[in-house]
Amino acid sequence: MIRIGHSKSRASWLTVAFLSGLLLNVPLSARADSAQLAPPAPFVTTTGQEMSTSSLKEQPTLLWLLSTWCGSCAAGLHTLSDHAAALQKAGIRIVVLRNYKNDGFPGMSIDAFVKRVLPNFVPPKNWIVGQASRMLNRRYNGRHYPDIYYLIDAQGKIRAVGSAPSVTMNKILAFARNPASH
Repeated sequence: MIRIGHSKSRASWLTVAFLSGLLLNVPLSARADSAQLAPPAPFVTTTGQEMSTSSLKEQPTLLWLLSTWCGSCAAGLHTLSDHAAALQKAGIRIVVLRNYKNDGFPGMSIDAFVKRVLPNFVPPKNWIVGQASRMLNRRYNGRHYPDIYYLIDAQGKIRAVGSAPSVTMNKILAFARNPASH
């Protein structure tokens, strides 16, 4: 009986762990429990500037990959803009990138998406908006989620992975208050 109880306990734990990964839309292997370094990968801003995730060090960063056909992404953009002042005051850089080729689905450019969702929005200085490269998508979104973000500390370590900023804003704000605690 002890073995059966142990098996049930283990099965329950595995079920909870699996469902937690599904509910977060994050593969368990991508969870940031060990605070791994964010891999370098290029992207292009809406102004045409070529950048790399390796340049995101020295400032805590929310790196968010989204698809412009995604409804929860529109809600997330609204939520982030509602909290833009608090995030800027906390010193958090916000990087919003459209998934490479919109993950193969039709959809507007990231510029058009931002203008449609937030018609009068002027991104604050701590925001970078752009397009993910194929390499960036492969390294950060290999499973092609329409909506996934990474919370990266000033040392370039991934502290948390999540999705749907409109639902997980408290997690993002907690990171903003103390980036090293995640």
